[in-house]
Amino acid sequence: MKHILTAAAALLLISSAAFAQKNMVRDVDYFPRSEIYLQYGTPSLMELTTILSPNFHDEVTNGETRNHKFSGIAAIGYNFFVHPRVSIGLDFGYGYGSSDMYISDVDEFGPAGEPEFMCRAVVMNYSCHLSGAFTYWQQGPMECSGALYLGVNYMDESVRDAVSDELEPNDHLNFSFHITAVKFRYGDMVGGFAELGFGYRGLLNVGLSIKI
Repeated sequence: MKHILTAAAALLLISSAAFAQKNMVRDVDYFPRSEIYLQYGTPSLMELTTILSPNFHDEVTNGETRNHKFSGIAAIGYNFFVHPRVSIGLDFGYGYGSSDMYISDVDEFGPAGEPEFMCRAVVMNYSCHLSGAFTYWQQGPMECSGALYLGVNYMDESVRDAVSDELEPNDHLNFSFHITAVKFRYGDMVGGFAELGFGYRGLLNVGLSIKI
């Protein structure tokens, strides 16, 4: 809660400074040069396919998964506008997912007995992207845009054995991408937005941004 209040206070301070700066500018060609945003979304497609993938289950226990948990994707980012409709940016994101792995004894007639808990698998995702965005529709305070994100994703995968309590890490660094098909934003200097996309960011994201 403390971190949320701190972030809200910081956004309010930035918006106040931006409002004052905008009022001092008299150039008719003025447009906001910077945008800072916070967003939260559903789990990414890559996170879901890792935890729910049959191949991932087979690698770990050759069984089934239960008790899936996903935190969703939280991100913070910055965009710099080189044109009123074109921006480049940088963002950082984090997501968490876990599931319990179960395995059953199998005989010639199929599974025998109740599935036994074997381990817990955890995947933590840390991503960093460079982005390019284009606003293809704008009307008053409303706008729609699309974007391409390219970067790296660090996946911290680990499996904790239920019997020995040993932790088996499987960390790796991947090429990361995301395509935002449509992002709708409403507001002038301060605005809310929602976006739909595919890749290492959330499938559906909502957030708040400030244009300076």
